[in-house]
Amino acid sequence: MDEHEQSELVRSWLRNNSGALAGGLVVGLAGILGWQWWQHNQAQHRFDAATTYQALQDAAERKDAVVIDQMAAELGSRYANTPYGALGLLHLADQKLTAGDAEAAQSALLDAARAAQDPALAGLAQLRLARIQIEAGKAQDALDSLAKLPADDFTGLAAEARGDALRVLGRSEEAQAAYQDALSTLETGAPNRTIIEMKLADMGAAPATPEA
Repeated sequence: MDEHEQSELVRSWLRNNSGALAGGLVVGLAGILGWQWWQHNQAQHRFDAATTYQALQDAAERKDAVVIDQMAAELGSRYANTPYGALGLLHLADQKLTAGDAEAAQSALLDAARAAQDPALAGLAQLRLARIQIEAGKAQDALDSLAKLPADDFTGLAAEARGDALRVLGRSEEAQAAYQDALSTLETGAPNRTIIEMKLADMGAAPATPEA
């Protein structure tokens, strides 16, 4: 096949497939425009979520329970696919606990743990939930909540809470071991070290002496 035949073959192919090519260009252009539109919408969605969360924080400073409920509900329904959904539920739990409604606080924390996309944020919700459960006399539920924490998150605080739950259950030796774990993990200047040492003293135990 010479160059002329090749060029005719190319022209023929273009005539026969021009519609498909044009369609492909349209689809490609639509895809690019669609992607840009999606990115713009996502940016606007995140901005709206942040604005709503700021309104919730302002309401929390004013201790405006009604607005906190409204903003937390909006974050949980419209912006659950952003970190602000779980953060709003954490604020809601604080507000409910302050109002003396421990059951509602636990429910909000469970929702926050499920909604959180960040494992650390989910762990924070589980840790707060465990503390409320201990106060409510649900020590075994607290241990179950603590077991769901990521292994490397809140290790010292989780160990202290585990010790509290075990102590309520009468498992003194395990509680002491958990408190010792907490002390070995927490920094020297951590404010709750003294509290943990007092808990150990109440149980007739002394903090373990670090190895030289």
